[in-house]
Amino acid sequence: MAEVTVSTGNLISYHDSGSGTPILFLHSFGHNKNLWFPQLSHFVELGYRVIAPDMPGHGDSSFDPDNHTVDAIGRMYGEFLDQLGIGKAIVAGISIGGYIALRMWAHRPEQISALVMICSKAEADSDEIKDRRRVQIENIRKNGLENFVITGAPKRVAPNTAKHRPWVVDWIKMMNFTVSAEANAATLEAMAIKEDDTETLQTIDVPALILSGSDDIFIPKDSPHNLNNGIADSVHHVIQDAGHVASLENPTEVNQYIEEFLNSL
Repeated sequence: MAEVTVSTGNLISYHDSGSGTPILFLHSFGHNKNLWFPQLSHFVELGYRVIAPDMPGHGDSSFDPDNHTVDAIGRMYGEFLDQLGIGKAIVAGISIGGYIALRMWAHRPEQISALVMICSKAEADSDEIKDRRRVQIENIRKNGLENFVITGAPKRVAPNTAKHRPWVVDWIKMMNFTVSAEANAATLEAMAIKEDDTETLQTIDVPALILSGSDDIFIPKDSPHNLNNGIADSVHHVIQDAGHVASLENPTEVNQYIEEFLNSL
């Protein structure tokens, strides 16, 4: 396990393998760097350098509740790339990982050569989504982490995944138990107050791939189309029979689309 400490004092744990063009994989809420194992295995074999950090408070990365916003994490990841000696990388983010990728672009676009946005969005949360997140925070505080994980994990995948590939739900649960109740709650609040990056999309002048899950109940249906319409050089594909964790639910299709996209660069 590799680790670096950034200037905020946060320790970032990460996977880093290969020696080709770097791809930075940013995982989703409640998970960790191992969410990406189907992509890390696939793309390192294709000759890419694959890098997957644990988000602060997730996996083996440290947690600072006073410095835990989407924007702050984006700045940390910019410094993280500096410490790894990487001047420019392809950045792939799922869910909050995509939010963070847009913040990285907003601050240091020169670090990003292409974007992959999976089950993500640019808009700020609606009042309805903010209320939902805060109900989840209250649920964690009232009923504990185990209840939140057990009841929430099946909702993150498509019904077909839960029925025919229950091990995906188990994998999600195992990852979520690596995140403390405090860090889960703080990350929910960080998403609730995240910046609206709709206007940021107009500034993106690198190619982008947008992937969405056909059965994703967490990302508004218009959001992937907004990403596609907002980023000039972008393409959008829908991953069938996938919910909010498409990269883990249908890794073959996701890897195929990413591989085709990278070959087009």
